[in-house]
Amino acid sequence: MNRNDALALAGTVAAIIVVPGLANGFLSQLGYPWVGSAVWALGYGLGVLFVWYQWVRPLNIHAPEGVGRADGDESVEE
Repeated sequence: MNRNDALALAGTVAAIIVVPGLANGFLSQLGYPWVGSAVWALGYGLGVLFVWYQWVRPLNIHAPEGVGRADGDESVEE
């Protein structure tokens, strides 16, 4: 992991976990606990979608060459 990757990871963690958590705490202290919880859930959920879109989706995940279902395997209907 190089320096740019570490900075991207730290920024992502801050944006996904720390910022919505602090916003939730401040809004709860101001007397808006439901709004704080909604901001936290929305921030966390959008963060998960961002991580999926940015890092997980582009991965090329396939079975190794030559691996397939056996001819006599009837466990899955076609």
